[in-house]
Amino acid sequence: MARVLRRKNLLCAALVAASVVLTACSSSTHKEATASPTTPAATPTATPTPTADPTADAKSAALAAYQGMWAVTVKAYNAASLDGVDDLETYTRDKALANIKVAVAYYQKNNLVVKGKPQLAPQVQAVDLASTPPRATIRDCVDTSNFLPVNKTTGQASETDGVHRHVFNSVAQRVDGKWLIGESAIDREQTC
Repeated sequence: MARVLRRKNLLCAALVAASVVLTACSSSTHKEATASPTTPAATPTATPTPTADPTADAKSAALAAYQGMWAVTVKAYNAASLDGVDDLETYTRDKALANIKVAVAYYQKNNLVVKGKPQLAPQVQAVDLASTPPRATIRDCVDTSNFLPVNKTTGQASETDGVHRHVFNSVAQRVDGKWLIGESAIDREQTC
């Protein structure tokens, strides 16, 4: 039992290390932009083509930054290294960037790598173009069923609590005309 709890805490610590606590979800009066479930292994898409609707453009660019963040995060976690992950700052900044670096250091220290890829289904919950910097909140149901830590040497999987679908909240910010993920946090109280 202690071993299961230790491994559960190990997985939770790793997920928390990759995220920060952010404010509660926006009210339901905001429009949602849905995206079909995606995997971050695909090459991040280029900057979306602008339209006449700045809010739609912001949603599209925020989602592109979010998916790019996950693509480089998966690359770093699969190797438990930042070597060769040159584009991390292309998609992240501030707390989100720091937390990814902390998580990679954690995996290195504990001789772990994360095998596989998560399944993503991000949705933009709100866009605030009047804030400084402009912000977009993103809510995702991240499925880590096929994205699990294993011992780098033995390949033995870490035991988990069996819950692999959690709400993951992020905040994208437009800085110098470019959307970046500045905050990301797993909500350990909510499964999806």
